[in-house]
Amino acid sequence: MIKRVVTGTIFVIVLVVIVMLNIPIVDTISIFILSIMGIYEYNKAFKNKGYNPVSIISYASCLPILLIGNFIDYEYKLVILRMCIPTILIATFVYIIVTGLKHSIIDVAITVMSALYIPFLFSFLKLIVSMDNGRLLIWYVFLGAFACDTFAYLVGSKFGKKKLCPSISPKKTVEGSIAGIIGTVISYILITYIGNVYFAFNFNIIYMIIAGIFVSIASQFGDFSASIIKRHCEIKDFSDLMPGHGGILDRFDSVLFVAPVVYMFLKIYMFM
Repeated sequence: MIKRVVTGTIFVIVLVVIVMLNIPIVDTISIFILSIMGIYEYNKAFKNKGYNPVSIISYASCLPILLIGNFIDYEYKLVILRMCIPTILIATFVYIIVTGLKHSIIDVAITVMSALYIPFLFSFLKLIVSMDNGRLLIWYVFLGAFACDTFAYLVGSKFGKKKLCPSISPKKTVEGSIAGIIGTVISYILITYIGNVYFAFNFNIIYMIIAGIFVSIASQFGDFSASIIKRHCEIKDFSDLMPGHGGILDRFDSVLFVAPVVYMFLKIYMFM
């Protein structure tokens, strides 16, 4: 627990500094590095299980983050990301054919999923930061995910009785899951209140409470999804980079699912 608290505190400080620096290139490089490290952990996990993902394609799939970061207008960023999906799939097949079928069709699936799961989902952090007031809106992602994780952990470990999904994550409980939802909703009420009062967000509080519920569900599915991969690859953590927390994918598994959900709710609200 001490390691978890110390590491978590350092992580939060670094996160706050990066967000508050308000230097776009720093955001871009940070998200790019997270993606590269996430790809490394992901590929290592599957290689330890005997698979052979196409690493060069996986790492190359992180490059669009640099492109959407600072070199194109906001309206074209999502278009670029959409174009990357079929490009990665085609490039993977071409590489395998040209190199003489050294990889199996399972390796193709693992490789394509790495691009969709890690850099594509991480890229929504940059899309949100690029919005008007993006450096404030991004906290809907981080606080939403972390509040869900923290409340679920604290309540579940102390009061949890009924297992939520024991075949995937034996320690997760229904009580913890409900606490995670409540924690996220509370964090969204606080963020929205601060945003409306001090930064003229003018967000409808009921709408953001609903968003908080969906975000907390996405956060928990993100956690479960990472657990599925780890269980299949027979590992406890993706790495030991962050003592008490595991690796990048262990810490950001919820964020990866939360970021696109927050982006969706923000974009819908803008068009209402």
